[in-house]
Amino acid sequence: MHDVRPPAVASMFYPDDRINLTRMINGFLSEVPDENREFFQKNRVDHLFGLISPHAGYVYSGPVAAHAYDLLRGRSVDTVILIGPSHFTHFAGFSLPFFKAFETPLGEVELDEPFIHKLLEDGGGVFDTIHSAHIKEHSLEVQLPFLQEVLEDFPFKIVPVLMGEQTWQSVHKGAEVLSEILKIDDKHFLIVVSTDLSHYHTDAEAREMDAKTIQFFENLDAQALMRGMHTGEIEACGMGPVAVLLETARILGYTNFRTLDYRTSGDSSGDLSRVVGYVSAALW
Repeated sequence: MHDVRPPAVASMFYPDDRINLTRMINGFLSEVPDENREFFQKNRVDHLFGLISPHAGYVYSGPVAAHAYDLLRGRSVDTVILIGPSHFTHFAGFSLPFFKAFETPLGEVELDEPFIHKLLEDGGGVFDTIHSAHIKEHSLEVQLPFLQEVLEDFPFKIVPVLMGEQTWQSVHKGAEVLSEILKIDDKHFLIVVSTDLSHYHTDAEAREMDAKTIQFFENLDAQALMRGMHTGEIEACGMGPVAVLLETARILGYTNFRTLDYRTSGDSSGDLSRVVGYVSAALW
């Protein structure tokens, strides 16, 4: 394996120095109301199976992402499986990286190499190592500083997974492989799916479409989600990764879903003519 993947979008999507990055993330976290955390405490949710988080520049999507990552404060996780869409490299199935660690301004995060080897061994060709896909990709990178901040006291490793062609066949096979490995591994895993919602509609149009998308998420129906994407009824650049999360959860019996926050880029920019939608959610 190559040594370390350096950050590709520091200074563009988020600050490239530790002090300002930490300050920004903690600022977002401090603005999260207690409602969601209190809900999970009241319902004694000890184990979160998955989170959905956006992947735009922090000034736009950071406040939404913070609602998901706020739930991890005080929790321990052994390995975070990051699943996001490939924006720059086209391929079938799923791509795993050929690195030992990913670096951000907050330090390095090691990869869970045994888990990655297991995915490659058991993946039936749907999981492969496509090194180039990870070099410039931002969808997974932007999740790392949040994870590093909220899990600062709990060392964790990552499994970065990029999805290429978003087909039901890949969703189904990917979920089957993941669920079989998770069934027999005694580590505490968390799946974090990276996606934005609708792109470049008016704010009103985006909110109407995104409300349908979120309803699909809440219905926990991965097949319906993919059908809606292919017909154009709903939009999300990471629809396939979300479907993988939902299908894996179905196989393993995780059936509870809560939408945590929703906004558009217009909430930050004030420009309501062409916006991108962002959502955060939790599954347990």
